[in-house]
Amino acid sequence: MRRGRSLKPRIWLLGLIVLSSAALCHAERVYVSGYREIMLRSGPSVEHRILAVLKTGNEMEAVSEEGEYSLVVLPDGRQGYVLKSFLTGEAPPLRQIEELTAKVEAQAAELAELRGRNTELVTDNETLAKKSSNDKQLLRRLQQESSDLQRDIRLRWFLAGAGVLLAGWIMGWTRLRLRRRARTRSFT
Repeated sequence: MRRGRSLKPRIWLLGLIVLSSAALCHAERVYVSGYREIMLRSGPSVEHRILAVLKTGNEMEAVSEEGEYSLVVLPDGRQGYVLKSFLTGEAPPLRQIEELTAKVEAQAAELAELRGRNTELVTDNETLAKKSSNDKQLLRRLQQESSDLQRDIRLRWFLAGAGVLLAGWIMGWTRLRLRRRARTRSFT
């Protein structure tokens, strides 16, 4: 039984750690609202000591809420309590302007890069169009030459066939004549 009692505090401690880490996981980014300075306190009331003075636009993570106060964690890791009514989930106008200005500058740089790339692509396209035109002319010339060669080959074969036919006819006619002469000589 004694052994069971020693495990109980450990289980409670483990449960407390899990629950507190779950609360830290659900942090929400918040900012000091309006144009003011607020106090970061060590506890959730005005009786607790002031840890820091936060100004409009300071960014922090809201971890949990206790009554009118929120437990927040600053970017440098310090944590404390501030009044919820002084917090907003929306970045203040100056911060929004800074973020939008940074976005505009990044987009302007990207646009300049894209314009440069576009100029390169247009030049490449013009070069390829000229090469394509030259290649098409070369293809047409080669097709014409091929057609001419095929016509010449057909003509040569025709002439060769005609020559063979003519030679055969001449040989046949000559032989026939020689036979007739030989017959007429044999009768005389």
